[in-house]
Amino acid sequence: MTKDPGAELGRLLRDRNLSQGAWRAVEAELASAGELSEVLRALVDVINERDRELRWHQSELEQTNAGLLALHAEIDRQRQRTAFLDKVSRASTTSLDRTQLLDEIAELLQSHGFADWICVWTALDHRLSCAADPDLEPDATTVTAVRSQRPECEGRHRVSVPLTVGPRVLGVFDLHRESAEFTTDDISLAQGVANRAAAGLRNANEYEREHELAERLQRAMLPVLGPYRDLGLVARYLSATSGVHVGGDWYDAVERPDGTVVLTVGDVTGHGVDAAVVMGKLQNALRAYALEGHGPATSLRLVHEMLRGSETSLFATAVVVEIEPGTGVMRWASAGHPPPLLQDASGRIGYLEAAHAPMLGIHLLPGTSIPEHERKLSPGSAVVLYTDGLIERRNSDLDAGMARLVQAVRGCEQQELDQRAEYVLREMLGSSDHDDDVCLLMCAWAQATAGVS
Repeated sequence: MTKDPGAELGRLLRDRNLSQGAWRAVEAELASAGELSEVLRALVDVINERDRELRWHQSELEQTNAGLLALHAEIDRQRQRTAFLDKVSRASTTSLDRTQLLDEIAELLQSHGFADWICVWTALDHRLSCAADPDLEPDATTVTAVRSQRPECEGRHRVSVPLTVGPRVLGVFDLHRESAEFTTDDISLAQGVANRAAAGLRNANEYEREHELAERLQRAMLPVLGPYRDLGLVARYLSATSGVHVGGDWYDAVERPDGTVVLTVGDVTGHGVDAAVVMGKLQNALRAYALEGHGPATSLRLVHEMLRGSETSLFATAVVVEIEPGTGVMRWASAGHPPPLLQDASGRIGYLEAAHAPMLGIHLLPGTSIPEHERKLSPGSAVVLYTDGLIERRNSDLDAGMARLVQAVRGCEQQELDQRAEYVLREMLGSSDHDDDVCLLMCAWAQATAGVS
């Protein structure tokens, strides 16, 4: 019996997964079906054409999907690269200590598996120095990287990358791998790391130079304390461990012709050149007024008027103490400054809390005077003057700092003033950073010669 072409077409349409041989069999059946076969063959041709188009589109889709997967992989790789370089950039800007900065970047390189071990070189005094081993000398690959100012490879497991800023080479990263090889892309990434590290290293070097210059300038403005009859005296000045500006803290000591010693400790608000200028003016003015014979209160009033008449908007605190070594009589006045600390020969210790004037430079109400106080020292007494940088901390209040100073002075068993000053500084500051300058001035009225004129 002749097969029905319509039925064959229906079966064909229900089962589109026929092989090419099955299609040819259907076409052969349709060839014997007369005029109807022409129509059916046309339909088969259309279906064949649509199948070819479908297979082409499927091939294009597969290629597109493969391209998208490759693109996503590349985007992810670039994202990871960018994230890593961002971490390096943050590490390069969070510290102004060059050793800490370079160590942190080296640790990042190792923790991310970029290098198994690293030798970090810094350029000091026209030579390369290895922080891990100061006696180590750079090899030919490291030296070549410095001279060429570009990455130099030794085999496939080591690359030396110079840290350059403009024409200057500030250091070198010697990167080593045990098994994996450095690719061209790895070397490019290493150069990106080196560029960021070099920028941070340049900032750290400039900060260190500026900080050293500021500290030298500050110390040049402070006096050299001379020997005084019957009065031991020692002073310490520590600049802030952060920032490069000249501070406004100062101390001074001057002896009048009659033997009276006048001590001054003060602190100008703010930092920088303006604060240093005001500090120098106040220091010199108080010294001049002391030599003229003015008492503590009068000297502070005169410098207050001078500061009010100047164009500066800065203020200052100061305490002036005068001691007669022959009698032990002490007079003092304060303008907004922390009170002196007194320890007598028996060990009793306490602050000389007394009325004081507002800060120097602040507008005073009419009739406002600067109080002056007097006290007779007992032989062997010690007086401690200081600036607020010694007692103020971010994580504690002023009262806690003052209590700590009492404990530090009380707990000191050394007799020599130099040793006592060092002990107090260690107890108060420890090894932590301090954000403000610190002045400490300690004097002791000698018991052995007390009362000798």
